[in-house]
Amino acid sequence: MLLSLPSLVLASSLALAAPPDSSEGWTPLFNGKDLTGWYTFLQQHGRDADPDKIITIEDGTIHLYKGVPDKTKVLMGYIGTEKEYGDYHLRLQYRWGTTKFEPRYALKKDAGLYYHITGPDAVWPRSLQYQIEETNVGDLIALFGMQLDTTIDPRTRDAKSPDYPTFLPADKGGEPRVLGLKGIDYQHRLAEVAERDGWNDVEIIAKGAEVTHLLNGRVVNRGVAVRFDDPAKPGSPVPLTKGRIALEIEAAELWFRNVEIRPAP
Repeated sequence: MLLSLPSLVLASSLALAAPPDSSEGWTPLFNGKDLTGWYTFLQQHGRDADPDKIITIEDGTIHLYKGVPDKTKVLMGYIGTEKEYGDYHLRLQYRWGTTKFEPRYALKKDAGLYYHITGPDAVWPRSLQYQIEETNVGDLIALFGMQLDTTIDPRTRDAKSPDYPTFLPADKGGEPRVLGLKGIDYQHRLAEVAERDGWNDVEIIAKGAEVTHLLNGRVVNRGVAVRFDDPAKPGSPVPLTKGRIALEIEAAELWFRNVEIRPAP
């Protein structure tokens, strides 16, 4: 399912547009005091059970793995919204802590923002993901049957793990690509936008079946015609425009704050 050339050009022009005005219309998803409107899902413990106190609410932030000694073996999971959301502009801030843990101690610090979750809770869920990983913040990941159309730098089309095809708008020379189907499929973000020390700004615009990733105010990834094609019975993709949202917990100390949402522009 590839877009026509006019659709791809339109998508690329939208991807390069300035982000919408951020002065008003925002509603907090996280109230800064507790997880009202959210639930937790952790390995081994399942839903709404955190006996290891992986999640701490403090000073208006969500602090992951507070006080856990470096290299400790930990559980992973996410904090998900009770409701589904569609046609929205979502933003939040994150910053890294100093510690990371097994089973990912030898890897880069990692977390993420899941969205369009429509299946059962699992580690990890069927969804799209805004990757929050050192040097790869803004990567677009399609998990377990999720698909979308995008454009990539043709020089990266055949890249293999740990490298992946890299997003490039069509009007900058990007060529069509279908991201996703079975398993987990990755697409790198535009590397020209840097992750900052300290707090970073993450945004997702999900409008209809289109999704856009922004990092620190600049577009870094984009896809259109979001759909789900059941890997067990492929060939009948269903458009997907909404789902639950979740903050990923993946064996690195991290703070989230200012999790807000408003209607898509």
